[in-house]
Order: sequence, then structure tokens, then C-alpha cells
Amino acid sequence: MSRIIQFPAPARLYTGTVCVMGDQAAGFEVAHESSTGNSWGEFTSYPSAQEAIAAAYAMNRDRYAGQCDVWVCPAASNDREGM
Repeated sequence: MSRIIQFPAPARLYTGTVCVMGDQAAGFEVAHESSTGNSWGEFTSYPSAQEAIAAAYAMNRDRYAGQCDVWVCPAASNDREGM
């Protein structure tokens, strides 16, 4: 006879995606999308892609213990060097 012992659940479950959106003309925005995709929050604006991308990774590190995905839109990715 055997006994199954469950491991405890992690302290924080998957917490969603931190997104960088926008373009050079309109500005860039960082927001958090929930893991279900049903809610958004923490919208902040930045004048450059480089600042927005840095803020997104900092938000993931500081507020979500590095457990979120970070998604960067193509316009921000292309503009990240300030071109």
C-alpha cells in the first residue's frame, strides 16, 4: 500500500502578463493583464519605449515577484533604442 503526499501549492500562482503597448506618436503604456485575461490594471504612461520596457520588467520584479510574462508590442520593440 502506498501513500501520496501532495506538495504544497506555491505561495503565488501565475499572476498574468505585464504588457508594453503604444507607439512613438501616441506614447507608450505599461499595464498588467490578469492571468484569466478578464481584467487589466496599473496603467502607466511613458514617453519612450526604453522607459516603458524598463518599467514593465521592474513592475514584474517588484510587484509580482518575477512571476508574470512580459509582452512588448512590436512598435515598442522596434523603437526601444530610440530610433
